[in-house]
Amino acid sequence: MIALWIIIFIVSLLGLIKSADYFTEYSEKMGLVLGMSSFIVGATIVAIGTSLPELVSSLFAVSAGTTEFVADNIIGSNIANALLILGIAGIVAKKGLRMNTSLIDVDLPFFFMSMAVFGYFALDTTISLVEGIALLLFFGIFIIYNIKSEPGDDDHDEMADIEGRHEHTKNKKHILKYIGIIVVSIAVLSVSAKYLIDSILTLSELLNISSSTLTITVVAFGTSLPEILTSVAAVRRGNHGMAVGNVLGSNTFNVLLIAGIPAIIRPLAIDPVTFRVGLPFLVIATFIAIFVMFDNRIRPWEGAAMLFFYLVFIAKIIGIM
Repeated sequence: MIALWIIIFIVSLLGLIKSADYFTEYSEKMGLVLGMSSFIVGATIVAIGTSLPELVSSLFAVSAGTTEFVADNIIGSNIANALLILGIAGIVAKKGLRMNTSLIDVDLPFFFMSMAVFGYFALDTTISLVEGIALLLFFGIFIIYNIKSEPGDDDHDEMADIEGRHEHTKNKKHILKYIGIIVVSIAVLSVSAKYLIDSILTLSELLNISSSTLTITVVAFGTSLPEILTSVAAVRRGNHGMAVGNVLGSNTFNVLLIAGIPAIIRPLAIDPVTFRVGLPFLVIATFIAIFVMFDNRIRPWEGAAMLFFYLVFIAKIIGIM
């Protein structure tokens, strides 16, 4: 019985991640076919698409009455993003992970402010309806600011947009195919999310461990895998800004959008262990990330230190330390 539910858990987690990848890829193609700029597509469709596993699974958890899952998943994912992904990226970039000033001047403040707002709202161990609305309003400001920041006079970016539109104009005849894949990916995403929640609840009972421990460790790591792979690939291509921006954007989306929408449906409870261990570590992870990025570079030794802190978090949450 345990082996069967472990298989269901793994398959549903993989289905969640893969279907989100397909949704993001073909939604991006649809956006370009419909004439959206590559910048807007990246700032909206792609950014939201990478957060779909957390969003859909959180909505199913709320509908099942397991509201603790939302905070567990958000906090676990954001700690993994800030320490694990940036740590790995810093090590892979042997001469250090470099970033441009726009990330420091724009993305980093939103990253910090979103963590601060979420952390403050979580102090009473509940994210209420009003707080959920406030998170979504802040998310709206974040999106509008990104769209308003679209570069207008950069010839290279303009040429990239023209080439992208030209490439996808040729594929307008495939628009029905794109729509079909998007619909199927949403269906698979929904089924995977349902069985993921079911398997977590069942395994927590069979193994006599809390569902929050499973979510904040295994599920959070699993839903962070796309960001890990994307960031490492970006670093190897020399695109360090994408690797860092991916983490900052994902964490901002998680605490604003992924917490905001479910909180409107039902107030989100925060598990005692998550509140006692996870929330303080989220604050620590946020300040560590800000500290190491302040000089526009993450050195390999700093990346190794971040990985160490992530291992300390895992050891603490499962009770080893």
